[in-house]
Amino acid sequence: MSQSPLAAEGSKSYADAWRAINILIRSDGTWSGRERNLCFRNQGDGTFEDISYTTGLDLDADGRAFVTLDLDADGDQDLLVKNRNGVQLRAFRNDLAPDGARHLAVRLSGRRSNRDGVGARVWLDTSRRTLMREIVSGSGYLSQRSREARFGLPADERVERVRVRWPLGLLQEVEAPPQEGGLVLVEGEEGFRTPPLSVERGPAEEPPAPPEPQREPGTWLADPLPAPEFSLRQAGQPGTEVRLSDHRGGAVVLNFWATWCPPCRKELRGFQQRLEEISRLATVLAVSVDDPETEPAVRQLAESEGLAFSVLLADPQTAEAYSVLNERLFDRRRALAIPTTFLIDAAGRIRKVYRGEVQADALLRDLSAGQGQALPFSGRWVEQAPARDLRELASAFAERGLTSAARAVFDEALARGDRSPQLLNNLAGTMIAEGDAARAERLLREALEADPRQADAMVNLAGLLVQRGETAEASNLLERAVAAQPGDAQALSALGNVRFLAGRLADAENLFRRAVESAPDDPRMRENLGAALASQGRLEDALQEYRSAASLGAQGVSLHSNLGVLLMRTGRVTEALESFSRAVQAGPEDPGARLNLAQYWLQAGDIGRALAAIEQAERLDPGSPVPLLLRARAHALSGRREEALEAAGEALRRFPESVEAAELVEALR
Repeated sequence: MSQSPLAAEGSKSYADAWRAINILIRSDGTWSGRERNLCFRNQGDGTFEDISYTTGLDLDADGRAFVTLDLDADGDQDLLVKNRNGVQLRAFRNDLAPDGARHLAVRLSGRRSNRDGVGARVWLDTSRRTLMREIVSGSGYLSQRSREARFGLPADERVERVRVRWPLGLLQEVEAPPQEGGLVLVEGEEGFRTPPLSVERGPAEEPPAPPEPQREPGTWLADPLPAPEFSLRQAGQPGTEVRLSDHRGGAVVLNFWATWCPPCRKELRGFQQRLEEISRLATVLAVSVDDPETEPAVRQLAESEGLAFSVLLADPQTAEAYSVLNERLFDRRRALAIPTTFLIDAAGRIRKVYRGEVQADALLRDLSAGQGQALPFSGRWVEQAPARDLRELASAFAERGLTSAARAVFDEALARGDRSPQLLNNLAGTMIAEGDAARAERLLREALEADPRQADAMVNLAGLLVQRGETAEASNLLERAVAAQPGDAQALSALGNVRFLAGRLADAENLFRRAVESAPDDPRMRENLGAALASQGRLEDALQEYRSAASLGAQGVSLHSNLGVLLMRTGRVTEALESFSRAVQAGPEDPGARLNLAQYWLQAGDIGRALAAIEQAERLDPGSPVPLLLRARAHALSGRREEALEAAGEALRRFPESVEAAELVEALR
């Protein structure tokens, strides 16, 4: 058994793994690879026969537990099977007993031992053999089978004796027991009792089907949430946009639909027929999730149905935001169904969700109620009622790049009093993405004050400090982060970057290597190591790391640009051109990729292609002197000295602080 560490140690990979497992559980993922249940029949000769399929027990629903018990009191053992996916609990009735088969059930009643005789062993001596059953507590994962010792017997086998060894050691025997049925043995008492433990076996009859439960449409949220904001264009009205917040102060019926969905058309028709009544209580916003090129079909449907409420066109961000929200409103994560309708109150909070078509009558009833009962029964909470994990929801928005929606939910959590270090750190990450570095720093410092060992907050704060040039404090924070979580690749890589900027290349290389060991499949760690190696002149080693990063899926501009430079410096000219071209494809709006390509063509002597790449780079970044300087060099190489001097002079006029421009002008005069 492993030993617990004496000092607390963090493990980001361990925490990330548990988070991934929880996501898998809630997304109907399987822990067993859809492996089917197995059922074997004892042949009585030391072999078993696979009867999984014929019994119907070969379910692929991630079975978690089963128990045997006599559900229908016919003497044989039936099954209850607990599944994680699909139907949660299934009952299987056993009707396999051959004609004339008998059963004997022995129930124990302890006096000195425990009441149920758990731990006792029961032997049944027959005219052929001795059978044994043990009374156990817990027969499987979170399960407990019946505590009766049951024996099945063929018609020609006679019961001669029952013996029991009780948990405290007492041996007890019953001579000439009944041949079938049941008996109760009391610890230390002579004889036995024969209560009616079962009924005579009769013909199997299917139980009557239970009445279909009456379900209320939709789901009231026990914990209403702020609806993600949007600003969407109205179909058929260019330049007209509708914001959700414009309707704050009144209820909103927010419906997501599509032209290809027949229930959607029926639902919208129903809204229109009762629009006068609905409009007294709420505003209807119908958001089409159709592809943008099908806008004419959206407009045509709205006109043909005479829809007098707002028909909006979803953008990718809005569709993504409500899809993420829908996945996390319920325990099982589901994609946003079409149609889905959100009932939003005057404060902009989602009160109810209808997944699938909703009738206008039900919608009007709920709008009039304002708030319904989230649980389908009355009662009170003995312990604190469960609350929604707002930090997890906000982080899910942030991971998809939906920073506005993430910030709204983070702020909601803060308003409810949650100032946990994890929430503050995650909100700071959103603020960094939105460019609000000042608020991000305040949040990170508060998080570290509450939990000085929080490595993620240290790394994030260090990143802000490095941008301001405050590398001393950043270095201290990152050293603490690495000490708290020695295997945290992000912390190791960030500290390596600080060492790299300080010119401590050997230290940077060591840290980058540790980061690669911690996250061998992360291409960014390979790129960082490659940069450290290249800066030390170890070009072949650097080239190997950059190629490893590319093989791991890295496709960024910097990767292909740096790889191209290394290939040029090692004489692999053809491969370098391929890398520079990939850099341009990965970042068509990146001027640096164009300039690298221009320098390649200059070195290759193709002035025309070089000038074309320079022109594109200048158009993308007119505030940089580099394209002008490269243009001057291109003209100089082609013998056009006057044009070269003009380009260099222009660079010096526009960028008088450029030493390179001044030197080039002087050289060309």
